[in-house]
Amino acid sequence: MRVLLALFVVGSVVCAVLVARAGPAPDPGKGVDGIAAWLNDVTGECTDVRKGEDFAAFAGSVRAKVYGPYIAEWGTCVKPPYERLGLLVLRPGLEEAWRAALVRGEVRGDPDLVFGEGFAITGVTGMEHLGLKRLECTPTACSLIAIKHH
Repeated sequence: MRVLLALFVVGSVVCAVLVARAGPAPDPGKGVDGIAAWLNDVTGECTDVRKGEDFAAFAGSVRAKVYGPYIAEWGTCVKPPYERLGLLVLRPGLEEAWRAALVRGEVRGDPDLVFGEGFAITGVTGMEHLGLKRLECTPTACSLIAIKHH
């Protein structure tokens, strides 16, 4: 995690504020290992990386059907509060697939993923500091929205 020091003056007192921010996003070309390394660098947590497990057993049959064709590689790591946090390298088209599944009534709401450029992570809790976005979808359109800090 990168830490920036911001100085400002309040009256005659100089105040310093430490601001934590995520470093550059991972390169999806480096696969799951690259995402895990980035997440570990940023948070200090993403251990026990595993690849090659059954995606349907992890995500459920409906999400496996919708997400599956758009996953180039996937794996998991341990990052509290998650016992298994999904790390997905994506192919283009997931947004359209989710929207089509909404229209068919196979899914409701928005995908339970947070997105970076060419990758996604399955958790949402604690992801607001990573610079990732969530996907909001209606039957006619999807938009990537910045995650608000709480």
